[in-house]
Amino acid sequence: MKKRLLIAFVLLSQLGFSQNRAPSCWLRYQDNFQGDILINTVRVQSPSPTYTYYCNLQWNAGMEGGGYCGIQEHPDGRNFIFSIWDPISSTDAITAPYTHSGTQIQSFGGEGTGLKSWNFDIGWETDQWYSFVARAWNDNTHTMFGYWVFSHSNQEWYHLVTMDYPVANVRFNSSTGSFIEDWFGNGWNTREVHHKEGWKRKTGDLSWNPLTNSFFNRVSPDAGAINYIDNYDGGVATDYYFMKSGGSVSPVTNTSGTMLSLGNSNSDHGFPVGEITGLNTAIIANLLTLEWDVDLSKSPQFSYHIEIYDNPAFSGSPIIQLEQNTPHARTSDIDISSLVNGNEYYIRFYIIDIFDNQSTPITDNFIGENLSIDETGNQFSISYYPNPFQDKIYLKFNNKFDKCNIELLNILGRSIFSNEYYMSSEIELNFPNNMEKGVYFLRITCQEKKSQTIKLIMN
Repeated sequence: MKKRLLIAFVLLSQLGFSQNRAPSCWLRYQDNFQGDILINTVRVQSPSPTYTYYCNLQWNAGMEGGGYCGIQEHPDGRNFIFSIWDPISSTDAITAPYTHSGTQIQSFGGEGTGLKSWNFDIGWETDQWYSFVARAWNDNTHTMFGYWVFSHSNQEWYHLVTMDYPVANVRFNSSTGSFIEDWFGNGWNTREVHHKEGWKRKTGDLSWNPLTNSFFNRVSPDAGAINYIDNYDGGVATDYYFMKSGGSVSPVTNTSGTMLSLGNSNSDHGFPVGEITGLNTAIIANLLTLEWDVDLSKSPQFSYHIEIYDNPAFSGSPIIQLEQNTPHARTSDIDISSLVNGNEYYIRFYIIDIFDNQSTPITDNFIGENLSIDETGNQFSISYYPNPFQDKIYLKFNNKFDKCNIELLNILGRSIFSNEYYMSSEIELNFPNNMEKGVYFLRITCQEKKSQTIKLIMN
C-alpha cells in the first residue's frame, strides 16, 4: 500500500503538484536559552486535509540532538510523530529502549538520517487540545529523550517513546519552533492549527518560562508553493497562536515577519502531580519485588524511589535505597539478602513525575523471616524462554532429575497452580487462560529438595 502511494506521489508531482503546496508557516519562539523540558499544546481546526504535518515542537536544527515532534494527517491515518537526527559527534546509532504499544520505529529518511517514531493506534481528533512534552536527561555517557502526549478530552497521558541518543549532556539549546506543512501538494485545501501553553524549563535554575513571544513567518521563496505562496495568515486569538495556510486564505491578520505576543500569567504548566494508584510487593529468593501502577490522568512517572527502613517512623537514613530514572518501569527487584531474619522492615515508595514533582509516598512492611525459600542452599541450572511471555514458556534443565514440582505464584505470593512433571530435555509449560498481565514467580523443586525460583513477566 505504502509503495503504491509513493509511486502515486511521484506521478502527481510530475503533473504539476510540486507547485501546488500550501506555503509552510512558522512560529519561532523567543526562548534563546538552554532547557531540559519543552511543553506545547496544539489543536487542529476542522477540516484537516491529508498530507499535513502540524509540528508542535522543533529544536536544535543543524545541531547535536536536533529533532521535532507533532501530529500528521497521513494517508494511513492520524499519527503522533517524534524524530531525532543522527548524532554529529558519534557514529553510534540512536535506539529506542521503550516504545508505547503501537509505536513504530524506523530510520528517519527523506530529509536526512536519524530515528523516527510514529503511532497511528492512539489517534487524534480535530478541534481537541493535545499537550506535548519532550524531556532530555543524562544516562551515563548518553542522553535520553522522552516523549509524552496528554489528551485533554480523554484526560489521559501517553508515553510514546524514549530514545537513547549516544552523546552526553545534550539539551534543547536552540530556540523552539512550531510549523504547519503541506508535504504533498493540495494547497487548494485550507489547514489551520492553534498553539498555546508553551513552556521551556531552563537548565540551571529550573525555572519555567512561557513561550509568550513568537516570530511569525512564511517560508518564501518556495518553488513548490508558487501557486499558493500568498495564501496564509497567522496571529493571536484569545489565548492561543494560530496559523492558516492554503485555500483562499489571505494575510488579513499578519503578514510574514511579524512579532507576536501571547499573554500568560501562570507560573508554570499547571499539570497535577503524578500519583501511584497501587503497589504490590513480594519476597521470593531474597528478592523484594515491587509492582505498581500510576494514575494516567496525572503527570507521568519519570523516576521511582524505593527506601527500606528498620523503624516505622522512617527516621534516619534508609538501610537500602534504590532510585531509577526509568519512566516506563512498573516493576523493580531489590536484593534484601543482607537483612536480618525475624526483624521487621518498612518500605517507603514514591515516584517523581516528568516535571520533577514528588508523589505521595506509599508505605508497606515485611518480616525478615520470609526472606529465603531455599531450605538447602542447593540450586540447579535451568534455562527458560520467552520472558516476557504471553501464554506459555519452555523450560530446559541442565541437571538430571526424575521429576520436579512446579508451582506458579503471583506477586502476592499466592499459588496459581502446582503440578509434578516428569523430566525431559525440554518442558512446554502452558499457563491458565484467566491470568492477568504482570509479575509472576515460578518455583521449581526437584529431588533432594533442590529449589529454584525464577521471575516471569506476562505481557
